[in-house]
Formats: sequence, C-alpha cells, structure tokens
Amino acid sequence: MSLAARLLSRFRPYRLHSVYERLLGTEVELQVVAGSRLEAEAAERAALGELERLTLVLNRFDERSELRQWLSRPGERVPLGADLRRVLALADEWRRVSGGAFHPGADALGALWQQAEAEGRPPGARDLQLVTAQLEAEPWTLHDDGTGTLHTTLPLGLNALAKGFIVDRMAETAHAQAGVQAVLVNAGGDLRTLGGKGVNVTVANPFTARDDARPLGRVHVKDGALATSGRAHRGYRVGETWYSHVIDPRSGQPVQGVPGVSVKAPTCAAADALATVLSVLPLQEGLASVDRMAGAAALIVTADGEPHRSSHWTAF
Repeated sequence: MSLAARLLSRFRPYRLHSVYERLLGTEVELQVVAGSRLEAEAAERAALGELERLTLVLNRFDERSELRQWLSRPGERVPLGADLRRVLALADEWRRVSGGAFHPGADALGALWQQAEAEGRPPGARDLQLVTAQLEAEPWTLHDDGTGTLHTTLPLGLNALAKGFIVDRMAETAHAQAGVQAVLVNAGGDLRTLGGKGVNVTVANPFTARDDARPLGRVHVKDGALATSGRAHRGYRVGETWYSHVIDPRSGQPVQGVPGVSVKAPTCAAADALATVLSVLPLQEGLASVDRMAGAAALIVTADGEPHRSSHWTAF
C-alpha cells in the first residue's frame, strides 16, 4: 500500500452495518459511521447493551421485567425506575393530547377481538362497553416521590411507545460514543437517525404485504424518526369479515377508514404514538393535530387508497 493510500485509509470513516434477528419482536438494523472500526464496534456494543437493559425494564411478557412486576401489584404504591416512569409519563401525555385515541389499555380490547376471531363472531356490545368504560378512568397515578400506583387490572400495552423509546435510546447511546459521526437504528420499520446526511426511506403500500409492491413514495429522514402503523394485512378475521388490528379505545371498534399511516417526528417514541393516534382519529382532525406539533409530519392513506399529506410532509 502506498503512503497516499495509507493516509487515505487512516482518515476514511469506518461504516458498520449489522442486522439482528428477533430483537424487540422483529429484525433490528444498526448502522454506525465512526472514525475507526474500534469506535464503531464500541458504539454497537453500547447500543446493544442499552437495548438489553431497557428490555428488562419494559418487556411486559418477561416475568423479570420491572413493568411486569409493577403490573402484578395493582393498588400498591411502588417505586419506579426512571425509564419506566418516563414511558408511563409519555403514555399519560399522549392519552391526554389525543383525547383517548391513544390508550395503553387498548390491549384489553384487542383480547376481545382475538377471542371473536376464534369464535367467529364479533364481540358483544356489552362486553366492549364494559372495557371502554374502564378505560375512561386514569389507569395509574405517578406520584411526585417517584412511586406509581396502578389502578386497573386490565392488560396494559406499552409496546408501541416502549419500542420507540428503546430505538431512541439505542441511537442516542451509540451516537454519544467517542468518534461516532452518524447512527441509524431501524426496528421493523421504526427508524431513528442521528448525525450524517440522513437516509431516504421507502413508504410501503399499506394494501399489500408483497415486498415487490410499488411503494407510495420515498421520504428523507435526518436527525429524526419515522414510524408506520396500520398495514392492511394485520388484523382479525371474524367470520367472513376482515378488521384492522388498530382499535379505537373510545368505542372498542377496529378502525376502518385509515389502513396506513407514516409519521416523521423528532423521536421514534413520538412517531410511534402519533402513528397510532392518526390511525384512530378522523382524517381532517388527524391532519390538523399533526400540523400543531413541532417537527411532525404525516402521510395518511385512507380506505379508498388516496394519500393525504400534512402541511410539512415533503416527499421526493
């Protein structure tokens, strides 16, 4: 190798690209651009360590997790770690600003629709009303001393927020390591970028699960996040009728008008929550809510296949 080539290799950034199966219930992609291979690999280890740590906090399906243990103690005032408390506070905030369109208790309604799928008939109106009435109450209280009291025995799902929160923390942790210039974390389509020139992302057609289907378009994401919700091939088949997996917590009914939403936001947690909200709200109300949020933009696809863009959504 010539002297010029050695000097060039010394200053050329190292690019790490790794894909991990079955993390966060999906495939996770990590890209790191750093000054050297050692720095990139150190950032990778830090990101994976943060994922492992937060999974033990926020995974409600793991009996060891802090969330699972808290959910097993309704009515008790329990000390909460900073990360769990932060995610619960985010859930509170989104439940309030969305008027209940986002609610962690929607999992209880999902259980009714799963049962309906098995039985071949929709849930009864009274069964749905019993759950939606309970969802109107505060699910928990976060006290000023760092404790939290759970007020319900309904199953609570923080999956969307928790996944986005973990993606954010993975990206932030990796980006904070020495020598790191840019980071991308992509967990099953929930994406966060920090540094660099950003990334161009294809927006999939929500009406098909085919990988070779023509996309709706592409969007550029830089120092921010992108999340998608409500694909048409996910849901419940009850008898001969297909229902979306996204359920309106206020009525208990699966939403039918919005089969696909893509959201850009400053963080992945915000993008995830907003994608869920926009899947539930009427179209114009949803677009107006996006335009009121700093740094947010959305592409909403309605049941007739028409795309609707918020004021700040820019495709190319």
